[in-house]
Amino acid sequence: MENVVIVDAVRTPMGRSKGGAFRQVRAEDLSAHLMREVLSRNPALNADEIDDIYWGCVQQTLEQGFNIARNAALLAEIPHRVPAVTVNRLCGSSMQALHDAARAIMVGDAHISLIGGVEHMGHVPMNHGVDFHPGLSRSVAKAAGMMGLTAEMLAKMHNISRQMQDEFAARSHQRAHAATLAGYFKNEIIPTNGHDADGVLTRYDFDEVIRPETTVESLSALRPAFDPVNGTVTAGSSSALSDGASAMLLMSESRAKALGLKARARIRSMAVVGCDPSIMGYGPVPASKLALKRAGLSVQDIDLFELNEAFAAQSLPCIKDLGLMDSIDDKINLNGGAIALGHPLGCSGSRISTTLLNNMERRDAQFGLATMCIGLGQGIATVFERV
Repeated sequence: MENVVIVDAVRTPMGRSKGGAFRQVRAEDLSAHLMREVLSRNPALNADEIDDIYWGCVQQTLEQGFNIARNAALLAEIPHRVPAVTVNRLCGSSMQALHDAARAIMVGDAHISLIGGVEHMGHVPMNHGVDFHPGLSRSVAKAAGMMGLTAEMLAKMHNISRQMQDEFAARSHQRAHAATLAGYFKNEIIPTNGHDADGVLTRYDFDEVIRPETTVESLSALRPAFDPVNGTVTAGSSSALSDGASAMLLMSESRAKALGLKARARIRSMAVVGCDPSIMGYGPVPASKLALKRAGLSVQDIDLFELNEAFAAQSLPCIKDLGLMDSIDDKINLNGGAIALGHPLGCSGSRISTTLLNNMERRDAQFGLATMCIGLGQGIATVFERV
């Protein structure tokens, strides 16, 4: 079975969804921009050699509809013979794209794949056109479709206090701001055209959504967003709404060597697991455990983790039950997470994987694990090993 390696990994800046930098930029253009840039950064690769494109996107309607992967590839002027498919596993969509492409390479059906994902939550809101089947209420709690209430449930089950949530959320912004100042995102952000507050065309090379002024004190003044009477989850301890895209170039190890391209990491294992929809945010725990089992590793073997921060209230129970509470500042989301950077649904899986790879290189780490919760009760995880 072929080893699968990551040759390149990039993303756009994260733009604020409400009146932000990409308010006049379409999702297809964000995607096509990254596709072109990945090819430009790897001149040894002929675009005609790409076997397939896998692109994550959740709200596949309006500008994100009708197979946005193919639309973006055509905009990027990738040769017509290169196919493209849009992948949807809700929040885990672009990590699922990574898994789908990796499996095709492992079994010899492909040698080179371009993967990634996008979500323009300003143009296509998360709940646009959603119509849950009323019969679901017979077997699934109605609140299972309300992500904020599932986070409230986890907080209650695991005794995660409002103070703990606010501290974790403030940490996310502080870490992301510090990483920006230190230039830690430079290697992953592809400068992207947007518009400033006055409508002037501007080249963005930083994440617009980070709020460096965020403190525990300022967060403590916010009202609960989902359960106004007894809740502890606020807008400030939830992932920000943002627009963005991410991309990764995957190859078989043999093809990367043949092309003279340096492999940054190999995929050691992958896993997806379901869980109770009412506590959908807990999915990273069983998914991470299964991925580690498949890799023949333990939690202690992993040097760095990227956990998508849908909510502080769901991140902390996952960290606790993976036995990592004492390692948060040394191993987990060192550059902040989705609370600061946002969670453009279809983009986030390859975004957190990209950030993980850069942190692994910066700290000379051998093993890293990226994992995410998924709406309606799933978790997804990937173990990477530096080459």
